[in-house]
Amino acid sequence: MKREKCKMGRVNSLTLTFAICILHFTFIRDLNAQAPFYQGKTISIFVGTKAGDVYDLYARLMAQHMPKYIPGNPNIIVQNMPGAASLIAANHVYNVAKPDGLTIGAIYP
Repeated sequence: MKREKCKMGRVNSLTLTFAICILHFTFIRDLNAQAPFYQGKTISIFVGTKAGDVYDLYARLMAQHMPKYIPGNPNIIVQNMPGAASLIAANHVYNVAKPDGLTIGAIYP
């Protein structure tokens, strides 16, 4: 009785391992075939302060170096929307910008 139980456990674990390997290689093949999402696109960073402010410089520094680390090497632009303690920029990001992953809000208190 114990031998049968041991055999069944071994067969089940081999079947499970085989199924996981098949699924893994199926999804890996599909992932490599996709083009980068950000290729040829532009990411906008909306900054809630005036140009030349410290927070604006942070956003511009990020915009200068981020494309190297994003697949597809997108263009990144910084747009300033000063006023109302960044509320104008926050409202724009929330109400106007499309939820497509191409907008970043740099909202500061």
